[in-house]
Amino acid sequence: MPASAGSLLMPVFQDDLAHLRDLLDNNSDWIWEVDAQGRYTYCSGMVMALLGRPPEEVLGKTPFDFMPPAEAARVGQAFGAIVAAARPFSGLVNRNQRPDGSIVVLETSGVPLFDAAGRLRGYRGIDRDISALGERVLQLEAVYDSAPVALCTVDRSGTVVMANQAMGQLLGHPAADIPGLLMADVMPVAVARIQEDFQLADANGGTAMPSHEFEWKGRWFYATPHVLRDARGEVAGLSMAWMDITARKLAEQQLTDANDRLELYARQDYLTGLYNRRYLDERLAGEIARAHRDGQTLSVCMVDVDHFKAYNDAQGHLAGDACLRTVARALALEVRRPGDLVSRYGGEEFVMVLAATDARGAAKVGEQVRSAIEALRLPHPGAPSGIVTVSLGLVSWIPDGSGLADPSGLLRAADQALYDAKRAGRNCVRAR
Repeated sequence: MPASAGSLLMPVFQDDLAHLRDLLDNNSDWIWEVDAQGRYTYCSGMVMALLGRPPEEVLGKTPFDFMPPAEAARVGQAFGAIVAAARPFSGLVNRNQRPDGSIVVLETSGVPLFDAAGRLRGYRGIDRDISALGERVLQLEAVYDSAPVALCTVDRSGTVVMANQAMGQLLGHPAADIPGLLMADVMPVAVARIQEDFQLADANGGTAMPSHEFEWKGRWFYATPHVLRDARGEVAGLSMAWMDITARKLAEQQLTDANDRLELYARQDYLTGLYNRRYLDERLAGEIARAHRDGQTLSVCMVDVDHFKAYNDAQGHLAGDACLRTVARALALEVRRPGDLVSRYGGEEFVMVLAATDARGAAKVGEQVRSAIEALRLPHPGAPSGIVTVSLGLVSWIPDGSGLADPSGLLRAADQALYDAKRAGRNCVRAR
């Protein structure tokens, strides 16, 4: 190119460069670049309007040199996490102090810059003055960040966009490090439910988002999702609150356990630990109904400790109570099928309900019980045999309309069979 042509183009280039600088310096936003250490390498002239400092006073320093100490610590932590991930950022609200002591609130956004080898060499970005509403934004951010409830925002990819300090404590990560992490990595148990929440939000417009409870690492949480929408009204993410309800769940479990114990006490005989008469009546009615439904034989056996009054008179009531507990344990060991039942009927009498057991099977169980008590060889000086024995009366009912299809009828028949055993000399089994 002739020298004259180059000299003609030079003023044009210089004019364009001056025009570009004029645009940058007079843009309403402050445009800047920092190196990998966060030091300013370029500042547009708008820095004078925002920070009250000329560009030459800002170059070589960091953004944190112009912030109050507490703000510098807060923003520095957030920016450190951004640099560590070498990711773009936007909407980073921060307070800055002018030379006259006044505060300006800026909103900062930036993109990473890389060298030819792909190493981070700095950031380029803009700051804009949002002082009119910035203090309000910072106050809201402070409330959000210090809220005792764990708060976070998740986008549609399952990435955490925002998280407060309580959420950081819950996840075991510094709050500033959480944005950009996948929920699947930090709390896998919540991922399926979050996906369901997004599906529900898409289906019903997010008008009714149910809360839910879940267990994680030995603790219980109550999660409440709220739908976030973009400018077009589309579902863009979920804002979620997570409350630790472990104490409440433990209290509920304790209450459930207490109710279970009360229910057990209500149906348990206090002396022997067997079921009581009240529960016997309930269960026997149920077993009769089941026998009717299944067409199976139901057997009932009445057991009486022989000469027990004489035992009480000779040994005393405490010894008599111990004797009854020993007999009860022996009965419970002999009657162990899931559908069977052993209860204390009253005084020294017990009842065994043998589900799906015919007369022959019931007689076999009765004899096993009689033999087991006799084998204990409990001393009973007032008995002819010198030991504690029992008499047993059996009745077996087949659902055939025989008139015994009620608890009182079966118990009365078993009691009559028991008297047959007593008349036969005791320590034996009789059936009707």
